[in-house]
Amino acid sequence: MRIGLFTDTYTPDINGVVSSIVTLQKELEKNGHDVFVITNHRSLLAKREGNILRLPGMELKWLYGYKLSTPYHFSARDEIRDMHLDVIHVHTEFGVGMFGRIVAKTLNIPVVSTYHTMYEDYMHYINRFDIAEVEKVGKKFTGILSRNIGESVQAVIAPSEKTKETLIKYGVTTPIYIIPTGLDLAAFHRENLDMERVRSIKQEYHLSSQDKVIVYVGRIAQEKSIEIPLEGFRFIEDPHVKFMIVGGGPQLNDLKEQAKRCHLEDRVIFTDKKPREDVPYYYACADAFVSASLTETQGMTFIESMAGGLPLFARRDKVLEDLVIEDQTGYYFHDAREFAEKVTAFLRKDGDVIRDMGKAARDRVVKYDSDIFYNKVLSVYYQAIDDFQDAYEVLKIKTLDDYVKITVMNEKESSSFPVLISVEDYFLYKIRKGTMLDRNTVEEFHHKEKVLLAYRACIRRLRLKDYTHKEMHRYLEQKTDLSEQDITQLLNELKEKGYVNDQAYLHDKMEKLHGSMQGKGKILRSLVEKGIPYEDVKQALDAINDDDESQKAVDLAEKLKQSVKDKSQFMTRQTIMRKLIANGFDSNLARSVSEKVKLPDVDEKEALDKTIQKAMRMYGKKYKGYQLKNKVMVYCMNKGFSSNDIIAYLNEMEWKDE
Repeated sequence: MRIGLFTDTYTPDINGVVSSIVTLQKELEKNGHDVFVITNHRSLLAKREGNILRLPGMELKWLYGYKLSTPYHFSARDEIRDMHLDVIHVHTEFGVGMFGRIVAKTLNIPVVSTYHTMYEDYMHYINRFDIAEVEKVGKKFTGILSRNIGESVQAVIAPSEKTKETLIKYGVTTPIYIIPTGLDLAAFHRENLDMERVRSIKQEYHLSSQDKVIVYVGRIAQEKSIEIPLEGFRFIEDPHVKFMIVGGGPQLNDLKEQAKRCHLEDRVIFTDKKPREDVPYYYACADAFVSASLTETQGMTFIESMAGGLPLFARRDKVLEDLVIEDQTGYYFHDAREFAEKVTAFLRKDGDVIRDMGKAARDRVVKYDSDIFYNKVLSVYYQAIDDFQDAYEVLKIKTLDDYVKITVMNEKESSSFPVLISVEDYFLYKIRKGTMLDRNTVEEFHHKEKVLLAYRACIRRLRLKDYTHKEMHRYLEQKTDLSEQDITQLLNELKEKGYVNDQAYLHDKMEKLHGSMQGKGKILRSLVEKGIPYEDVKQALDAINDDDESQKAVDLAEKLKQSVKDKSQFMTRQTIMRKLIANGFDSNLARSVSEKVKLPDVDEKEALDKTIQKAMRMYGKKYKGYQLKNKVMVYCMNKGFSSNDIIAYLNEMEWKDE
């Protein structure tokens, strides 16, 4: 296989990304694959060194010497075409990484991306004055960028479960494979090192046989939180316990100043940056490793030190759950004082116990062997190539009002079909006639199409009538097969654009209902049922004047009395009271209004006569004699007439039992 590794950082740089790339490169080449590294250097001209192509780049000194390239190089594109790559593997998001994704789309090559860096934890490089709004916008941009990059490739490699969860949180739906970066573990095993060289380093830094060394290896930067263990050395009383800090970076001078303030110049050793091949020897000079960083996607230096047989001291982080086992392979600490306490307790342990911890640490990282890493990455390459070959070609493009209709075809299926996509996706994926879209992307477009159609249906519905958030949620549940997450996101978008606004709905309905003859109780039940919070409705109702509520009850009672027929005045008032209560008026108010409402003068005897005659017509065909008499009796009592009056009237009538 012919593989292109695209990265902004490569040797002679020293960092975790470079370690990962170099390890992968060596394993691929060892197994017979052709590997091309496309990176950059500080120059205005491109430079080819065998299979390494270095593009023009500019060094950003404020960002720890990071070298950045422009996202496109015409001459390099032609050179990469001649490499006949089977797959492109991008390791950085900007500069060369962007170029790799552009070239892949131009040359129709599948892309795999490894997400090495948790950018949210690096906001301090751009937010120099710690402005909250800058932090918020920066993190939002990071999420959008990460999602767009993840959605533009065939596969994403995450070094840890923590990284995968972050990408999913950003909205990445491309297949994500958890593959911890592999290492040539044997390079860190003490039996493979020149111990004379180890002794030479100890002599250089005046380390005696009595000294115990806690080492940190890595970039000296704010996100690594090195100041915490350095502060901890103030609480370690034994002067023979030393702290060796191996590496360079923007915080180096600050840490040196901190060491002076804490009077630790004789116990804190700063080696500055060291060549990559020398790093195992510095681990071999130490008795344990410490890092307080919480920004790692995997923690390469943790694994390196464990491969060298060093127990760990670290702050709790998800990426370390499988590495640091308390009192077996190392210790967790929360702050400087706890770090000091645990180091002191550790160094007091019997030598055999400490050696057993080192062996346990070494055994713990066997699974990070570079050969295992190579095989897992190779499997992802083959999967990405298969997915890419099972791709769809864009045959037609039709731009509509607020979306684009593309027609795609898969050669295997020999049939074409249309897909609606957003204008944003149209430009994001740089879709043109002939563009190849992998199956995962087309499936994602199908999913987004369902959401888009549901969104448009919601807009049509809301243009005819206002609905609450709850009502629209119920509508989407009944009329679509969208997931709960899709429904929530869609409703949030409708809410942001003002199409769904429960507060506006509440105030609008309150005005209309207040003008109708509904009482507060019915209004409350109605609006709460529609999803408006009880407290919000109650607060709005409390603003209604009691006199207005009473007048509405009176108006409704006047209307109701016209519709009550063939009932006594007592029953008419009872009926009015029940209907007032049913319409949401307070029971005391309903009783008071029903008692005060003026009813038309009614001749009770004449009303009773009409009611009896009506009952006779209703039951006369089915019942006779005393059965009929009883039915008429019950009917009239239900109308509110006195039982004595009914009996007196009925006794005057003749009844025959047939």
